[in-house]
Amino acid sequence: RRSVPASAPALAAIAAAPSPVPAPAPERGHVKYRLDWEAKGTNFFEGFDFLTSDGNHGASDFVRSYEDAKKAGVAMATGSHAILRAGPRSSHDFKRVTGKIGTKKSWKHFLAAVRFTHVPYGCGVWPAFFTLGAGVEWPSGGEMDILEYVNDQGSMTSFHTNTQCKLDPAQVNKYGSIPDANLVANNYSNYNCLTKYCANCTSLGCAPNKMPLLTGQQWANRPGVFAMQRTDSFAKLFFIPDADLPGDLSAGQPTPEAWDRWIISYYPFGDSAATCPQPDDIMASQMFILQVAFCGDWASKVWGDSETCSRTGPTFNARATKNNLQPGQCRAVDPLAEYAPEQDCCTQFITDAHGQYQTDDYLHQRAFFNISWFKVFT
Repeated sequence: RRSVPASAPALAAIAAAPSPVPAPAPERGHVKYRLDWEAKGTNFFEGFDFLTSDGNHGASDFVRSYEDAKKAGVAMATGSHAILRAGPRSSHDFKRVTGKIGTKKSWKHFLAAVRFTHVPYGCGVWPAFFTLGAGVEWPSGGEMDILEYVNDQGSMTSFHTNTQCKLDPAQVNKYGSIPDANLVANNYSNYNCLTKYCANCTSLGCAPNKMPLLTGQQWANRPGVFAMQRTDSFAKLFFIPDADLPGDLSAGQPTPEAWDRWIISYYPFGDSAATCPQPDDIMASQMFILQVAFCGDWASKVWGDSETCSRTGPTFNARATKNNLQPGQCRAVDPLAEYAPEQDCCTQFITDAHGQYQTDDYLHQRAFFNISWFKVFT
């Protein structure tokens, strides 16, 4: 799983494009929400499974249980918050121990809200908070990326399916300008949610995002609540800063129809029925996943796009190939095209086999989620 955004100049061009901003019409699917599930305090991880699959072909060695996570320093739950972070170098070659958790429960229609006081960031780091169709082969059950980014790139939301689904631009933009951050990467097929990943694919899913896209470090310095509402006709994503947390959410009686000013993305499946049939079936029952991953077919591949990361760790050679790399140098490797972790800059920095890059300290200071609570209302 990955979402590869367009380049910065392309995103700037997309953001500058004029978009119609009609007054929003009343939404269908209003519900009186009640708390269905909650993770907080010392029992935070009881509602999660620790997952081990790495679909990103990267440097992640995911722990298998909460007990293993505690021993490795990857997870911790206290009365006030939970931590999920990067751990030590793995005993397996080209890997670092880390954590990936998924809710044991899944939901079809819901309002989910999570308060973060810190999110992971840094070179080689690939954090993600997303939903996934439970028990359904990817991406036929749908995947909604709420927070996802690599290195020092901006985070963006995106949706992935194997069903033909293009969102109606006028409907997407009725809450203000929400351009498709994947427009260029999808060969200018606007708001096209169809997804297929390969080394040269141009079907990366739809990514309507309010601009600008913030980096992981910027999000880490903006504590607040990320929320997702899914009804039978749409999905809305919100970010609510700590200073603005609404009383209805604090009281356990959320009214998301009053949260329009905090919308960061909108997916009007029902109002795009002509080009996105079966809007309720586009997403199966969804589980939530949090992960701190490394490198792989996004963070490794774009290592050279970052001035900061390309100067971090081994000496980056932008022109090198597998057969002409000089000693002490590294290159950006796309593992979907070839397997060469011993030459990959990202993998060499993240695993830091000889401790020469001080990666342990680097990640300890940056690569962790600090979560106050996680609530799902239905």
